[in-house]
This record gives sequence, C-alpha cells and structure tokens, in this order.
Amino acid sequence: MASKLLEVQHVIFVPTKDREKEKRDHDMKIVALVAAAASLAFALNLATGLHAFMHVPSIAFIANAILASFVAVGFIRQGILVVADIALQVSIVGMLIGYVGILQNMSDPEALPFAFAIMLLVVFYGLLVAATCSLLSSNITGPISAPSVWQRVVGVFLWVVVVTYAMDGAAGVEAFFDPASLLIVAALSLIIFGTSASEGLRTLARHLPVAGFLGVLVGVIGMLQNMSDPKAMGPSMAVAILTLMYCNLGSVALKLAFPEMTPEKSDAHFTYLGFVLLFVMGITSVSILSFM
Repeated sequence: MASKLLEVQHVIFVPTKDREKEKRDHDMKIVALVAAAASLAFALNLATGLHAFMHVPSIAFIANAILASFVAVGFIRQGILVVADIALQVSIVGMLIGYVGILQNMSDPEALPFAFAIMLLVVFYGLLVAATCSLLSSNITGPISAPSVWQRVVGVFLWVVVVTYAMDGAAGVEAFFDPASLLIVAALSLIIFGTSASEGLRTLARHLPVAGFLGVLVGVIGMLQNMSDPKAMGPSMAVAILTLMYCNLGSVALKLAFPEMTPEKSDAHFTYLGFVLLFVMGITSVSILSFM
C-alpha cells in the first residue's frame, strides 16, 4: 500500500517539479536577456551613441519578417523557432539589397561610408534577433503543427512585400533582375530537389543558401578576369550578389510557406553569416582595386 502511495505521489509531483524548473529557467533567461540588452545599450552609447544604431527602415525590415513568421504558424510560441531559423537569412537579403543600392549610387563617394553603415545595421539587428530567439527556443519542444493555407500565404506575402519595397527604395526593382542569376538558381534548385526524394522542399530550403555560393564563385571569377575594365565587371558582380540574394530569398519564402519543416535548433546560420560577410568585404576590395 505504501509503495503504491509513493508511486502516486511520484506521478503527481514530478511533473509539477519539472514545470517549476522550466519556469525558473525561463525567468532566468528573461532576466539575463534584459540585463544583456541594458549592458549592450550602455556600451553602444559610450562607443558612438545610440542614434548611430537606429535606422527605422532596417528595423521595419526585420520586424516584418518576425511578424510573417508568427503569422505563418498561427501566433503560437513555436514562431520563435521560425524566427531563429530565418532571422540571419533575412538580414543577409537586406544587406545584399542595400549593397546593390550602393553600387547603383557610386557617383557620390562621400555618402558611401554612411551607406555601408546602414547596410550593416540590418545584419546587426538580425544577429540580435537570431541570438535572442535561439536562447528562448531551448525550452520550446514539440513539432510545429501544419498551419492553414491562408496563414502560409499571408506569411509569404508579407515577406515578398517587404523585399519588393526594399528593392524599390534601394535602386528600383528592375536593378535586381538578372537572367543569368535566375538560371543559376533554377539549375541549383532542380539539382537539390531532384536528388532529395521525399524531402525535396525541406532539403531545398536548407541547402539553397549554401548552394548560392556557386553563383558567387562564378561572379567573382568573372570579376577577376575583367579587373582591367571596371565597366565589364558589372554583369559578373550582378551574378555574384544576386544569385546569393535569390537563394536566401527563396529559402526564407519556403520556410514561411512550410514552417513545420523548421528544425528545433540550428547554429549553422551564424557560420554562414560569417562567410557572407567575408564575401561582401572581398567583393568590395576587388571593386576598389579595379579603380586604382
């Protein structure tokens, strides 16, 4: 009789203790994030002033992607998983849109430093959001249930609208159309999708951004072969930048259309961002050397 009573107590109280531990861990994370935010704000204010890190269009670009993520899953807490998965890719798309805008407005050299700073701000915001959501997502368990069609459609629509608006504001939508880049992306998509059997869309969403570096290599090789003629570097530079942008744009759209494919945890995006930043710095250096 006593053993049965102990079993009943174990069944009743262990889940309660687990919930209490989970609540304490969650509260500690919130406190840590608030303290970290306050410390970071103080450091930024000492460095250059908080105003240097405030840019409303960049904030709106990231905020729209966060909204699209939660719309796509029906405003449940698993939306944090989707945000953590796409935030850095969203910031990369925003950065590349800004970079194309800079290349279209090279006639004013004095404005370039400020333009580059604004371009990197969207990456700064995306990094903060991705890191925060990655920490918060550790206590979120269970797969994302398949959302309704309208949720998927609205989520993708919000993403397409903000990207189109950003393109139009940066250099005009037509500046972001490049047939060669589109053909490269189409070829890569067919290869990934065709070789992944039943998990075609999941594999495509996961590997398309990395495959985009093939277009980067094609573009950079073309640029290096035409360094003596800066004007001839334009098409190759377009392939290098736009192929990577198309791949990330498409990957984010797939993840919003099928949020149930979102992995519970992934840190690979932080490494990927490092490679993209190196690419941007490298292509900028090549461009500068071509004018010397």
